[in-house]
Amino acid sequence: MFNQEEDQVTLPNHFILEGIDRVGKDKLLHGIQHRLGYHQVLHYQKPMELGCYAMGASKDEALCRYQEASFRTMFQILRGAPLAKVIFNRAHLGECVYAPIYRRYSGDYVFNLEREFNVHQLSHVRLVLLVEDFAVSRHFVDDGRSLGGAEKRQDEQALFRGAFDASVVRDKRLVCVTDRETGQFRSPDSILDEVLA
Repeated sequence: MFNQEEDQVTLPNHFILEGIDRVGKDKLLHGIQHRLGYHQVLHYQKPMELGCYAMGASKDEALCRYQEASFRTMFQILRGAPLAKVIFNRAHLGECVYAPIYRRYSGDYVFNLEREFNVHQLSHVRLVLLVEDFAVSRHFVDDGRSLGGAEKRQDEQALFRGAFDASVVRDKRLVCVTDRETGQFRSPDSILDEVLA
């Protein structure tokens, strides 16, 4: 029977992938799966307007309630299923960045959730923030589908860096996806190697 456990003794079972739009999170996710095998993927998107969260609340409050419930579930999985292999794509740090800009409420409550669930104790969780080097990068193509558009990328990335620094996750990797000589994307394998090192 096929057994990958020998190669993965020191690797985490849970990966949280964060970063601004178009820095290669999906490509990294697929690389992790190709290298390490099956992982359940939870892909966080913008919040849904659900009636159960709207009772007695403004639209923004209802969206915040939805988001808090989704991230509370994420932390329950992190604490309760340490052996399960899960990738959380675009997770709770994005809430700190996008909630105040686009939904008019603070997303800083996610740090309270980190503390409530004692995330700092979890050795099976790795937080990865992919960043772009704006001084030299020439790889971003604005296709009109990014949340904030090209003009907001640097500001959004600075907010991600602040959220990354504030996070109490013990195992954190800040990975630049820009080749500093060419300004193009680094090879997916070199990024993956750094994430898994």
